[in-house]
Amino acid sequence: ALCKKMRQRIQQRIAQVFGISPSALYLTKPTFFSRMNSTGAKTAHDEYWHPHVDKVTYGSFDYTSLLYLSDYSEDFGGGRFVFMDADSNKTVEPRAGRVSFFTSGSENLHRVEKVQWGTRFAITISFTCDPERGIGDPVLG
Repeated sequence: ALCKKMRQRIQQRIAQVFGISPSALYLTKPTFFSRMNSTGAKTAHDEYWHPHVDKVTYGSFDYTSLLYLSDYSEDFGGGRFVFMDADSNKTVEPRAGRVSFFTSGSENLHRVEKVQWGTRFAITISFTCDPERGIGDPVLG
C-alpha cells in the first residue's frame, strides 16, 4: 500500500509539472531499488557513473523519478546525481525523502558520481505514456 501511494503521489506531481493527465502515465519497468557503494561493477548496468539517457538505456521510460533513501555526506560520499549540460552541469545531492524527476530523453543526459564510501540507497520509479508498456504496482510479499 505504501509503494502504491508513493507511486501515485509522484505520478500526480509529474503530471502537474509537465501539464499532462495523470491517467496518461503508466508505471513501467524496470522500477527498482538501488544500493550503490564503492565496490566494483558486476555488469555494464552497474556502471552508473557513465553518462547515459534513460530512454536509450531502458526503452520504455518517458519520465524517470528517483526517491532517495539516504543522505549525501552523512550516509555516503560521492554518489551525487549529475545532469550533464553543455553550458554547465546541474548536481542533485541525495537526501532521504527527496524526490527528483525528469523527462527520460536525450535532453537529460546524466550520470551518478562514483560512491566513495558508505552506501547510497534510492528507488527508481519510471513512467511511460504507452499503455502497452505499462505494468501493475509491484507486490511485495
